[in-house]
Amino acid sequence: MKPLAPDPGCPVWAVLPPLLVERIHRHYNLLYGEGLTTTSDALAEFCSEFIADAAFRERIQTKAAELQSIVFDSRDPSWGLWPIDPEECAGIGFFLGLVLENSIDDYVADLPEATLALLEEQVVSSGRSLEEIFIEMLIEAKSLAAHPVD
Repeated sequence: MKPLAPDPGCPVWAVLPPLLVERIHRHYNLLYGEGLTTTSDALAEFCSEFIADAAFRERIQTKAAELQSIVFDSRDPSWGLWPIDPEECAGIGFFLGLVLENSIDDYVADLPEATLALLEEQVVSSGRSLEEIFIEMLIEAKSLAAHPVD
C-alpha cells in the first residue's frame, strides 16, 4: 500500500505506517464524505485544526518528535506506537512529512552507497520526487526488516 500521495497543489508528503493509510482514508470519507479523498483536502483540514487548537498542535508535535527516530530507521521494522485517533495520525504523518522535507539530505547521506545509487536511479528514471521514492523505500525496508528473507 502506498503512502498518501500528494496532489499537484499539495507540497507535503505524509509519512505513515502502511496499515494506517487505509484507516485514515476511511475515516476522512466517513467524516467529510467521499469528496474529501485527496491529500491536499486532508492537509487543509489538518492545518485548520493545527492552527486553531493549541492542545492538538502540542499533541501532534510531541508525538511526531517521539516517533521520528523510529519511523525513519529503515533497519527497525517498528513504526512505533501511534494514537488511535485517525486525524491525529494523519497530522503526525503530515508533520513527519515536513520533517522529511527539511531533513531529506541528512537521511539520504546516511544511506548505504548501493541504496543511494538505487534511489538516484529511480528519481531520474521515474520523474517522481525524492521524498516519494524515499518513503516507498523506507516502507519496503521496514517490511523486509520485519520479515527477513533467509
